[in-house]
Amino acid sequence: MAKLLTDVSSAPLASSFRPDPLAVAERDRREELREQQSLTAAFFGDPLPGLSALDRRRRNERTH
Repeated sequence: MAKLLTDVSSAPLASSFRPDPLAVAERDRREELREQQSLTAAFFGDPLPGLSALDRRRRNERTH
């Protein structure tokens, strides 16, 4: 069975490891959206505001 690391501070990482700035920015943007999400939407797994398939389709229709 795989060993699970519970304390990530003790996990060996390469000293040159740097997260992608775009990925960090996207993570932060999604966290801000998560604050706007209602408890019911979070419980039932609704997409975050602006990230549903319908929102993407509407955004694509406006650009074309």
